[in-house]
Amino acid sequence: MLTFHGSFDKKKDRDNILLLLPKTRGPFGVTEFKALLKNKFNLLEYNDVLSEKSNIFNQSKVITFEQKALAINNFLKKWKNIKFHVVGHSTGCGLGTFIAKQNKVDCESLTLINPWNKQDNEFRILQTKRVENAKKFNQIRYLKSDYNLLYSKNYTIKFKKEFCELILKQKNNNIDASLIKRRLQSILDCNIGDELCKLFLPKLIINAVDDKLMKTHHGEELHKLCYNSKLISLNSGGHMLTETRAKDLNTHISNFIGSLGK
Repeated sequence: MLTFHGSFDKKKDRDNILLLLPKTRGPFGVTEFKALLKNKFNLLEYNDVLSEKSNIFNQSKVITFEQKALAINNFLKKWKNIKFHVVGHSTGCGLGTFIAKQNKVDCESLTLINPWNKQDNEFRILQTKRVENAKKFNQIRYLKSDYNLLYSKNYTIKFKKEFCELILKQKNNNIDASLIKRRLQSILDCNIGDELCKLFLPKLIINAVDDKLMKTHHGEELHKLCYNSKLISLNSGGHMLTETRAKDLNTHISNFIGSLGK
């Protein structure tokens, strides 16, 4: 079974948001981000990690974003004719793109936080290195390398104690290198721009100039490719903006959805 939290249309005077948030979480996670949005919107959050463990998906092959989107859309049929906005981060950008593609009537907008456009040489090298690290590093060393990629240096230094505590809590977990490889391959196999340019719904693209994984040129390319899009590049925050810049994201997303009207 797919795993979701929250509900659409709980308060009928509010807009509905489908949240597609990151698998990786730092010491503070997405608690603040969700709490801020919950003050203004009805939230339905798709849990990708728990859903992948269910028998609805093949555990040995790369699961495409289109396949996941189809499964989610089947679930969304229980809210027939209910309008909603998609807010996705990182891998959620790929998933959100296909959900919007398959829900052209009910999906009213698409917010992409730290998206990628397509596989280029630099992006492929970065993702391949993450897989190689998963194969050869122990859990502590792997987490350190991944957190250094996903967060800015200033952020990891500022919260060094919290990151150390988080890593130690996970030190006995096993690294599933084959699962990591399948997840990252699904990203490399998907050129988001090829799909986004065909969608006419309003789009908000948000990234950060110090994102070391999905660099700003991806968002810039998507903005140029896409009809009806707005690009916001934050001056800091790294890849995990849903954790590091929660208040700013809430402001930009709220203003964007508010500008669309009912």
